[in-house]
Amino acid sequence: MPITLTDRELQQKVEDEFVWDPAVLPAAIGVSVVDRAVTLTGTVPTLSDRIAAVEAAKRVRGVRSLADEIIVHAASAPSRTDQDIAHAVGLALEWNARVPEAVRATVRNGVVTLEGIVNWEYQRRAAQKAVHHLHGVQRVANNIAITATPAPNDLHRRIAAALHRQASLDAASITVETRDTEVWLKGEVTSWSERERAEAAAWSAPGVTAVHDDLRLR
Repeated sequence: MPITLTDRELQQKVEDEFVWDPAVLPAAIGVSVVDRAVTLTGTVPTLSDRIAAVEAAKRVRGVRSLADEIIVHAASAPSRTDQDIAHAVGLALEWNARVPEAVRATVRNGVVTLEGIVNWEYQRRAAQKAVHHLHGVQRVANNIAITATPAPNDLHRRIAAALHRQASLDAASITVETRDTEVWLKGEVTSWSERERAEAAAWSAPGVTAVHDDLRLR
């Protein structure tokens, strides 16, 4: 039987993971847990620090949901103008082989907005990942769209087969529903990483323009 942790035990595990991960600033981040729902608070100097904390919390088994209320405030870092950030963003996108030339970025008050149309979700994510570690970036608004192409008639079968191929997924606990080019994932998984792998498998199918993740964590 799975071990059920109390909220206090789960909070301690998240805090321990923060201390263990050198990319996280544990002293700057507060952790509270209610019914296995984790809330992160505090202030960090960069968006990269915020993302590192969120990813670390997701790795902890038992976290059912996560509320990210961490604030990025770069008062202690060298000031960078929107023009400086835009220049760095342009270079980062240009030098990333996974990001198509169709992707464009604008910067306002440290917020980077990505736009354009790409063929695959991995290209959309690559663009976001390329810029969210840059100094001065407060937030990334990813408005990149996926090309609308006809989905294959056996889209449901292809995604189900992909889930079954992955040894790290309990495919029997995941239900796949499709409607045109959209996919719904339902059922239960044991961790955030398993949830993300299932979502990635669905996005890898040709023609998919949206994946609705309705999976629950056990």
